[in-house]
Amino acid sequence: MKMFVEKQKKSIQQMRKSIVSNFLATLGSSIFSFSLGLMLMNQTGLSISFALSVMVSTVVSLFFAPLVGPIVDKYNRKSIILISQAVVIFALILYTLYFYLFGENIFYITVLLIIVLRISDEFTSTSQESSKANIVLKEDLHKLAGYQELSSNLSGLFSAVMGALLFAVFPFYILILAEILTEFITLIITGTLDFKFNQSDDFESLDYSQSSNWKLFLDGLNYLKKQPYLMVAMLACMFINLFYTIIFVGLPSFLLQTLKFSSLQYSLTQGVMSLGFIVGAYLITKVVETKTPVYDLLRLSKILPLLFIGIGLSAINFSNTIIMIWISFLMLLNGVANSFFNIPFSIWLQKNIPTNMQGRVFHLLGVICTCIQPVGIIIYVILFDNKQGNPIIWDSSIFMISGLLMYISVLIYTKFGKYDLKNAVILKNKEKLGGLVDEI
Repeated sequence: MKMFVEKQKKSIQQMRKSIVSNFLATLGSSIFSFSLGLMLMNQTGLSISFALSVMVSTVVSLFFAPLVGPIVDKYNRKSIILISQAVVIFALILYTLYFYLFGENIFYITVLLIIVLRISDEFTSTSQESSKANIVLKEDLHKLAGYQELSSNLSGLFSAVMGALLFAVFPFYILILAEILTEFITLIITGTLDFKFNQSDDFESLDYSQSSNWKLFLDGLNYLKKQPYLMVAMLACMFINLFYTIIFVGLPSFLLQTLKFSSLQYSLTQGVMSLGFIVGAYLITKVVETKTPVYDLLRLSKILPLLFIGIGLSAINFSNTIIMIWISFLMLLNGVANSFFNIPFSIWLQKNIPTNMQGRVFHLLGVICTCIQPVGIIIYVILFDNKQGNPIIWDSSIFMISGLLMYISVLIYTKFGKYDLKNAVILKNKEKLGGLVDEI
């Protein structure tokens, strides 16, 4: 009994450390990313400035797909995270020196920095996602996921406004130094976590040290192919992400360039979206865990296109103050909806996918779900950078047409799908085939 109580206490300690680490890391990176987008838009005037990080991230994910998942499943995940964070700190130090001493061709150097940061983030985020079940007890996993989402979006709430204010007050290299500091503190906290605290008894621990990365990658692909409900969810996410890129490209262009919002006004709308994530994440920690995560994912995704249509309608004969209030309200709903279909789905995966497969599966799911984003970004960059006629009507029309097309796509997908999404399951395994096991 005493041992069980001690384990519960340590699980709570681990959860608190993870939440604090997640909060600091997100706060620093969000402030830096937001100010980076402002800096690039000021220098280039291009709509892609705020979507550059998303686009680079997707390309990096695709290119490194055969490596990230297998390496995470093959090697010590704590070591991978620590090395990745050290690389981020080193890259930021070099970028600070270049920015302060030279400052020329900063766009291309910034792209190079984002590539390095995204490579490191691929290893860090996949390792962290795959380790949650080992960091806390199974009964605390639901809370950990909810509170991590809560903490990351709480930092996002502050970072949007802080990013705009700090960008206006301080030289940009000061913001880079602040990001280096938060990364360093996060690295120290991560070093104190026990990544072997809770060894799962449900799945066999396999030794992959003699397996090639390519073979492990193919095993992960084969596992996904044998999971029909995961394939359904992935294809749905691809449709959603194709249209959702309008938030990264179209919203800053619409507000900052067409409606002439200040950077602080724009940051407020982003802060309210983070508040929506916070409200959603908090509510998830208080409600009973859903039994139909895939069904909920597709059902709630119908809300997003209605929000896009609402944004498009907002600019018709209204003042900027009313537009800002209305869009802030829509961004609040956007955050709540995203929390309610992302967090339960993620918890479902963590509880049902074998731990020795989670690195590959989580990374492949992320890559496949977001691989279409560069296409959406390019389309929207072309549309928003080549306005025709009245810019307000042009931008509003793009939002409304995108919302309508997205709603029709999701409706058709859910209406004519052949699977019973309310009873979605991850098929269990019964025999091993070279590191992969077949479904029952």
